[in-house]
Amino acid sequence: MKLQLHLRLFGNRRNALKTLIVSNLFILLIPMAMGLFLYAKVEQSLEKSSNRSNAAMLEQLKLLLDNKLAEVDILTHQVVFDPKLDYMLKISDLANSADKYQFVEFMRDKMTRYRSMTSSFIFDYFVYFSRSDTIVKADVLTDSRSFYSTYYTFKGQSYEQWRKGLLTSPHKVSYLPVASLSRGLNPLASIENIPKEVIVYAQTLPVNSQSENLGNFFVLIDVDQIKKMFAQLEAASHSNIYIIDNDGQTIMSTSTTPFPAELLQRMEHTDAPFAYRLAGVDQMVSFVSSQRAGFKYVSITPNDVFMQQVNQIQRWSLGLFVLCLIAGLLAVGAGVYRSYKPLQKTVNAIMRGKPMSGRPSFDEYEFIRQTIEGSMHEEKHLRNTLTRQTPFIRANYLSRLLHGYMDVNVSAENEESLRFMDLKFISDRFAVLLVKIEDMQHFSEEDEQQWALARFIVSNISVDLIEPRHKGFPVELDRDRLALLVNLATEREEKAEADIRDIVQSLYEIISQRFKIGITVAAGRIHQGPKAIRDSYPEALAALEYRLILGKHAIIYFQDIVSTKQHYYYPLEIEVQLTNFVRSGDTDNVGKLLDKIYSMNFDSSHITPELGRCLFFNVMSTFLKILNSTNTNQEDVLGTDFDPIKAVFSHPTAEDMQRKTKELYETLTRSFNVERSDHSMQLLQEMVAFVDCSLGDPNLGLALIADRFRMTPQYISTFFKKNQGQNLLDYITQKRMQTAKRLMDNRELTIAQIAQMVGYNNDVVFIRAFKKLEGITPGKFRDSIAPDKTGSDA
Repeated sequence: MKLQLHLRLFGNRRNALKTLIVSNLFILLIPMAMGLFLYAKVEQSLEKSSNRSNAAMLEQLKLLLDNKLAEVDILTHQVVFDPKLDYMLKISDLANSADKYQFVEFMRDKMTRYRSMTSSFIFDYFVYFSRSDTIVKADVLTDSRSFYSTYYTFKGQSYEQWRKGLLTSPHKVSYLPVASLSRGLNPLASIENIPKEVIVYAQTLPVNSQSENLGNFFVLIDVDQIKKMFAQLEAASHSNIYIIDNDGQTIMSTSTTPFPAELLQRMEHTDAPFAYRLAGVDQMVSFVSSQRAGFKYVSITPNDVFMQQVNQIQRWSLGLFVLCLIAGLLAVGAGVYRSYKPLQKTVNAIMRGKPMSGRPSFDEYEFIRQTIEGSMHEEKHLRNTLTRQTPFIRANYLSRLLHGYMDVNVSAENEESLRFMDLKFISDRFAVLLVKIEDMQHFSEEDEQQWALARFIVSNISVDLIEPRHKGFPVELDRDRLALLVNLATEREEKAEADIRDIVQSLYEIISQRFKIGITVAAGRIHQGPKAIRDSYPEALAALEYRLILGKHAIIYFQDIVSTKQHYYYPLEIEVQLTNFVRSGDTDNVGKLLDKIYSMNFDSSHITPELGRCLFFNVMSTFLKILNSTNTNQEDVLGTDFDPIKAVFSHPTAEDMQRKTKELYETLTRSFNVERSDHSMQLLQEMVAFVDCSLGDPNLGLALIADRFRMTPQYISTFFKKNQGQNLLDYITQKRMQTAKRLMDNRELTIAQIAQMVGYNNDVVFIRAFKKLEGITPGKFRDSIAPDKTGSDA
């Protein structure tokens, strides 16, 4: 407490120091702020100058390239509007010498003459006639395959890809991205030349028909000529230049980095220039648009280059600013020290408990006032904290009473302690009730908040039922278990036991019927004296153990189970008989005999939970004896790492343990039945038939088949693979795919509908499984079995 007070004083005393520092810094920062404002204006002016210079060079590049592209437009108009071209496009066979002469004349008189009208910007041009599969360029008349093999080969494209993607596709009027010609630049050379990069301009023919596609006119633009135009801008600004068409496609660039789609979207909504971060580097983006070809010319310049002058001025300004700041701070520090030293001595005197000398300032009075208020607030906070901890202290006290760590003390001397914990005992007579929450229909059993709500409901209902006649104190023991300490009133001593039974019955009915919460209630006997609670609590625990015998949702009183017999029925001749039935594969008699053993012990006589567990342990011991004596492989019957003892004793009630025991015995008996006779083939046929009939069930799998044939999933899997030679899940998938392929003949069914018909809720999972098994997707498979529409049209 004293340390906290000193720390609080130390923090508050710095308010005056902060005031002195701020006032001096304010005077210091006025000229520095003016300098920063002037620097910002200079930086803004230099940045605008750099933007204008970059934009001017980019505009010059656009004008140069637009002038060159005008040559492409002139050449295109000369070729595509030739009067003979429409007639030649409709010729499908060059066997006629007159038709072939038309092509020769077009090549000699037109295409060769147009060559003299072009500059080196146009690398080459040619016309493709699709009906006759003929390519005509200056001094060349040949078919497409010969042209591909001898003259121009587009790098990375086979002949089929080149013909389908370039020659026969409709292009209207479009520029295609940069492509490399890997052969044909020098037809006389014996080896391939260095690849030539070109931009392909394509025009669909004929021009006057929008529906027909009889050929294409292609112009190959020399990329080297364009790069020479880029050289000035690229050298001056170290920029990356991109040419983007109207569709956002990169026609060419001077960088290997792809043009970001996000940047293209931003260009549509932002005026140039603007800042952008590309490849981890801050860049400045400028662009201009061309109306001639619909291109955007984009320049991306690193900020280090773009802002070189600005950065240099920034470094000088920053150095000067730091120098002035250091000198100013030294001056401020000296002035503040001289002003604050007397105030500091005064505050230290207060903290050491010495009387003040001189009249303190206003801040010092504020400091004292805050110190006193802080002490009062500390005390109030401690009291509130103690009040909030009272329920936990009370719960701990009641828990210690339950577990016998202390005795009940109802004396007057202990009354003050009990009052602090909000406890008041009306007598020294107690009974303990234990409530176990079994299940919750209206609550989620996975949510801890729902469990807390259920415990809250049980606690409050219990107290409300006890309070009119006695006193009740609930204690939470576990997530699903509560203890109720019933402090019985002296005036109702003769009716105490009847009251306990009435309270328990009412609690069970209200919680079960109104709130739909299944509970088991166990009650210990009534005891009197200091050890009353520690004596009644073990009895309630013992009564709760009997839920193994009586099952869940029961009311159990300790006095009703005291006379339980200490023996169980499982004679040697019954064990021998059970062993013989199992080894002979008699499933019916095994089940009947196990039901008889259960009925003789749990229906006709009282048996303790300990003896009940011992009985099931002996029955399972017989199970293990049969496995060992017959040299049966446990993994083949029950599966790998399966523990039958844990599987049985993991259940909370004798009824559940009996059901699991019968299931294990039935599995073992069936294994003897299958292995010792010819029924294995019959069982396999039944499994196959069941799978074939259930392919449309999404739940079809090991669990469903095991439940159908009343065997464990591990045994089903081992048996099927051993007798069929194939994994069961692989067999199901194979049958589903075979059915799906038959259904694909029906064109009215969608892929999603077929997926549901063969047992897949998700068509994505079906497509993945189909592709894994067949090697292609369902859609491509359906297309492959479609009738040949081309042949039918012909």
